[in-house]
Amino acid sequence: MDKKDIITRYKMYDNWDVFVAEEGGKVAGWIGLTLKTTPEQKEKYVYITEVMVDPAFQRTGIATRLIKEAEKKAQEMEAAYAYCYIYEPNKASRFLFEKMGYSEMRSIKFPGISTYKKLDVPPEYSIKPVDTKKINDAVNLINEYNSGFRHFMPFTAQTFGSRLRFIPGYGPENFWTVRDKENKIAACAGLWDSSGLAHLYYAREPAAMKMMASVFGALSHITKVPEFPAEGEHFRVLYIVDYAFDKRQNDAMLALLKHLNNISFDRRQDFLMAMTDPEDDLLAITKKLKPQTETWNVFARSFERELPVFSPFYVDIRDMIP
Repeated sequence: MDKKDIITRYKMYDNWDVFVAEEGGKVAGWIGLTLKTTPEQKEKYVYITEVMVDPAFQRTGIATRLIKEAEKKAQEMEAAYAYCYIYEPNKASRFLFEKMGYSEMRSIKFPGISTYKKLDVPPEYSIKPVDTKKINDAVNLINEYNSGFRHFMPFTAQTFGSRLRFIPGYGPENFWTVRDKENKIAACAGLWDSSGLAHLYYAREPAAMKMMASVFGALSHITKVPEFPAEGEHFRVLYIVDYAFDKRQNDAMLALLKHLNNISFDRRQDFLMAMTDPEDDLLAITKKLKPQTETWNVFARSFERELPVFSPFYVDIRDMIP
């Protein structure tokens, strides 16, 4: 990725720290962390946001020293445990964290919908940007949908409104609600453009992605097909965030996904991506739009006692700047 500013992403959190490693007067790497709490405010935990080491200084123990420094700070802040995400093909990071006592707790699925064409949106639903005067309807739906998910902290109208305003690339204008014929909220979701914080690309493109690109490249001469970024080529992504839906009206969420697809197409984005627990009902709905799905894994280490159960797991969108 290309970082726009390594500090900006941390300003989305209330409590954070960044530690920098220097060797011979040069920045060799850094690590960031943020302190969070359970909904009951009874247990503190730390999210390790990133471990970055300059290639010129890799394999010298700097990453290990940085993680130890972050863990020391976490314990000073009375965190019960620390967790992080590791992209499944990143075997080096996996090995490092396992060596330091971290355990794989949960896999997280990233379905990516290629927004290469517009889709027909059924007319029976009213899809509009959120009416801030009726934001409670969306907040209640989000809270109900995520009830029981580990790390989910219920919103109020005020905290959700602040979230929309203060996450760069988000905002009320990028949050949509779906209402049925009785004018009841049936689904909601936001679009988040994280490109103001970082640009993403494959430093090493997965083999499956290369194979798909080859197949679709041949088909592109006769029909519209999804496009796949090559190694080193930035790809444009909009994240589907803060989604929720009435599980008796799955079609409402599908209609919203199609609507968001069309917005993404108009904005010339490559993919719509979501971050979901494997048990999340959204996965079954996104499959109808034939996404490419990648996997990240949640790793955690306890400082005090046994780790809690990480199932099902709520993914905080603020964490999703790799």
